[in-house]
Amino acid sequence: MLNPKTALFFLAFLPQFVHPQSGFVVLQLMVLGIIFVLLGLFSTVVFAVSAGGLGSFLRRNPAVLKWQGKVVGGIYCALGIRLALQQR
Repeated sequence: MLNPKTALFFLAFLPQFVHPQSGFVVLQLMVLGIIFVLLGLFSTVVFAVSAGGLGSFLRRNPAVLKWQGKVVGGIYCALGIRLALQQR
């Protein structure tokens, strides 16, 4: 509610879907806002459940654990090399 980008989105995007001749404008905006919140909640739940399942699979698989350390180490080494070679 305190995020100005979200407020600007709603002020810029939703009014084009509101038709004053179709009834109460406030009610139409509330319905569109509720639909937006429900879709956001649904997508967040889907991502959370999927990430939880993927995380438990990755923790159970020893081959993934072995390669995970190597990949993360390689990323850190590459970032360190990039930082060392970076010019101001």
